[in-house]
Amino acid sequence: MRGSSSRPTGEPPPRPPERAVAFTHDYNTRLELPARRLEEKEVLMRESASAFFRAMPALFHEDLRGPWRDASRLLDHPAPWIPVVGDMHIGNLGTVRGPEGKAVWGLNDFDQAAPGSPEVDLTRLATSAVLTAREAGLGARRQEKAVEALGQAYFGELERLTRGGKNPGPFLGKKEAEGSVEELIARARDVTPEQGLEKYVRLDGENGPRFQSSDTLRPVSPETRDALETALGPYEAGLRGVERVALPLRVLDWARRLDAGGSSYGLARYYALVRAKDADEPPILLELKELLAPSLEWPPVPAEGASVVRYQEEFGADCNPLTGAVAVDGRAFLMRELEPEKARLDEKALNSDKELLSAFAQAAVVLARAHASSRARADVLAHWVGDDAKEATKRLVSFARGYADQVQADWRAFREGK
Repeated sequence: MRGSSSRPTGEPPPRPPERAVAFTHDYNTRLELPARRLEEKEVLMRESASAFFRAMPALFHEDLRGPWRDASRLLDHPAPWIPVVGDMHIGNLGTVRGPEGKAVWGLNDFDQAAPGSPEVDLTRLATSAVLTAREAGLGARRQEKAVEALGQAYFGELERLTRGGKNPGPFLGKKEAEGSVEELIARARDVTPEQGLEKYVRLDGENGPRFQSSDTLRPVSPETRDALETALGPYEAGLRGVERVALPLRVLDWARRLDAGGSSYGLARYYALVRAKDADEPPILLELKELLAPSLEWPPVPAEGASVVRYQEEFGADCNPLTGAVAVDGRAFLMRELEPEKARLDEKALNSDKELLSAFAQAAVVLARAHASSRARADVLAHWVGDDAKEATKRLVSFARGYADQVQADWRAFREGK
């Protein structure tokens, strides 16, 4: 059993931060974002090290293939190859509509899902914990405690599932959640469909429900509208008639969303307001989100909406029948309902030591349920861990501390334009 791979205090990270800056600029250039959207994205990335980290899963994946590969290995023997989330951080968990139609808290972003080692998700979530703790002003020992809580929760939940415990899916219900997570679920369950729409839609307009025009929500051109409505054809054909939308689909209005996303900021995102099956019910808001190509797989593969939907199903998160895949002008989009229940933890909810540890421990439980979505996968993961959960957690702490140093160095270099 080898010891922790922590670096001596003050030792520079194994990769020069200037290389991250060059990688980031090259990556963003290849996205071919509109100039204004690219500028906005880079402004957001300069706000904090966490913002930089969330915006660049591709850089993290590149590092795990290169200078950080050995440090990311939590045990001496290889981890199993399973479906992994790929972009696991606290911002990619939130409230969604659960299988019983009530809000739950869990995974809500599967765009970067791919085959990989569970270490990818564990190390990314642990780095997110350390960065969040540092930005909350917590000291080194409290940062380590957050990762320790994360590791203990993940491996503990994995053991429970291996022993035959029920796996409801990659989420927590209100009864099993605690602290800020439980409060968020409670608030989300109180949101009505009308309240979910009011931020974006005027329901009482002369011509019926229509999108409001704002700095972040704009009308689409006739050409774009035609392309979007053409893209809906195959999607509509896949609906089974049991959804809450009226069939054939009747789009009341279209809009383009300008300021959404983290790593996908600046890519195209459209909203469709469609009539509900019950004419007395408010309309339903559908989102078309352009997808980034998954950066975990090597060599790279193109973005594919059907693949994202498939991974969501594999993780056990397939709750909304309106989720699907479409192509617009040859580009891959995810189609989904913008659910009224959707919400994320406010940054203020992670400022205290107790709440931060609680939130990341609960996130780790969700992650274990995603990884162990079947009994067979739970058994494979349990065989990998064996009796070495403490050692794996120790190495996880070491990696998270070191990679958080790397991220902060990268962020400073990016912010300073080096």
